[in-house]
Amino acid sequence: MAPLSVISLSLCFLLPLLSPAISTNSEGNALHALRRRLSDPTNVLQSWDPTLVNPCTWFHVTCDSNNHVIRLDLGNSNISGTLGPELAQLQHLQYL
Repeated sequence: MAPLSVISLSLCFLLPLLSPAISTNSEGNALHALRRRLSDPTNVLQSWDPTLVNPCTWFHVTCDSNNHVIRLDLGNSNISGTLGPELAQLQHLQYL
């Protein structure tokens, strides 16, 4: 195998490890994008850590037995902002 091919192949495996700010879960990525859109003056969404494998341990997020986000409880949390297209990635969402 040519040296360039070895480097390219290595990068394919290493790049995901070099960007810890983004979750490996598309639902976590969608919620993190939502968080960036919102104003959260009282830090209600502080537990929304995009470096975790999935968002099921985040406050105000409920998941089903397959670790799919099914519920976001954001009422009375004093947050404001706009909802974005990333919510479409929450395909199992039943309650917002």
